[in-house]
Amino acid sequence: MNPPEDLINILKKEDNFLILTHSTPDGDALGSCLALKFFLEKLNKKVEIFAEKPIPLQYRFLPGIDYIKDLKEITLKNLNVLILVDCNKIKRVSYEREILKKIESFNGKTFVIDHHIIDDQDDNRSIKWIDPQKAATGILIYNLIKSMKGKITEEIAVNLYTAIIVDTGNFQFDNTTEEVFSIATELVKAGAKPSYIYQQCFESWRENRFKLFIRMLNNLEILPPLALSYISKSDFQDTNTKESDTERFVEFLRILNDINLTVLFREIETDLIKVSLRSKGDIDVSLIAREFGGGGHKNAAGYRTKGSLKYSRNQLIKKLKKYNLL
Repeated sequence: MNPPEDLINILKKEDNFLILTHSTPDGDALGSCLALKFFLEKLNKKVEIFAEKPIPLQYRFLPGIDYIKDLKEITLKNLNVLILVDCNKIKRVSYEREILKKIESFNGKTFVIDHHIIDDQDDNRSIKWIDPQKAATGILIYNLIKSMKGKITEEIAVNLYTAIIVDTGNFQFDNTTEEVFSIATELVKAGAKPSYIYQQCFESWRENRFKLFIRMLNNLEILPPLALSYISKSDFQDTNTKESDTERFVEFLRILNDINLTVLFREIETDLIKVSLRSKGDIDVSLIAREFGGGGHKNAAGYRTKGSLKYSRNQLIKKLKKYNLL
């Protein structure tokens, strides 16, 4: 799917851009935002990126990461185009209502560049470029740059390579295609160093993050073909960690050979639970996530829900039984 002509025309015509992504941004979100920023600046555009701070430790190596401003300090002044990257709804940019109200007051042009499945059209103001067949939003940004005959510089290459390996599990997930390898090859030729980027993304845990991981393993519940675990608010507090420290935790549970479905519940605030779902093969967890108002991909999805960890667990179990997954 090629970039919409409306998007290309606006990128050429307008001069001031605001880029936002989803809450607790990962490597695909951050890498895609930064690659787009560097590309637009080559076109002499002004670009501001706002995201939740602090940036997770594993992504602080990204070229341009210090250009990202704290979402709590967001300003819309002199910015006439908003681009949501790796995020298809404004409500997914933040948990904080005051921040969302400010973003929702934006009255300029709005675009979405994303690869997550969207099941409704609640924001008719936005022009959406969404391709769930792409392994990462970074691939859409790569195609956009190529469509506009831009150059893949080393700083763009590092950011896009990071985006791709994070969302393909370093080329291990089912979404790893010939296209993924082809683009990754070009990014390496442009200066991305696979070993270094892999180490930064996947082998840079702090001790307190590892202690949080141990807490998750201690809370493990195995109900073949399901493995699920929990992280409570007190677990975060006791280990001095944040939600962003749980990135990839749920993927580790896929190691078990009789497990095809894994779930991680995280207590973000009292009675606010964030749920991540992963699956192997033909199990479509995005269907489950959408039942709870969330979304994602066939083998990787998530949602937020109100209630306790126990209540959230029981509600999900009921839904999995409805779909004959348990």
